[in-house]
Amino acid sequence: ERHVVDHGGWRAWVPVASTFPIALTLAPLERIPDLTALDASGRADLAALLVDVLARLDRLYDVALPYMMWLNQRPTDGGAWPDAWLNIEIVSPWRRAGTARFIAAAEVASNEYFNPVIPEVVAERLRELG
Repeated sequence: ERHVVDHGGWRAWVPVASTFPIALTLAPLERIPDLTALDASGRADLAALLVDVLARLDRLYDVALPYMMWLNQRPTDGGAWPDAWLNIEIVSPWRRAGTARFIAAAEVASNEYFNPVIPEVVAERLRELG
């Protein structure tokens, strides 16, 4: 229900409980520890997926969607990180066009966030925009 799209060896989905109204996680289907471990095909699949999902996000409200993107990968300290799995998080604070979701002080203090958007609805809408 939260799956959005696959490109080659990569998948994009909406996380189950994001702090942000719009959120996507992108990850390779097989464990890859970092960007440098991707082969040419993996890089091409990632590029295609990024172009696809960013275009869908811009079509969501018919305007360029402001977003933040984090690349999570193994540390570069030279240590062994056998459990590292490269993934990318894309989030936007918009609940609808031009309307940001503001995080309340009580949410931050309690570490309990109340997202006004249902993840499955976001995923369905993004699938439709493909």
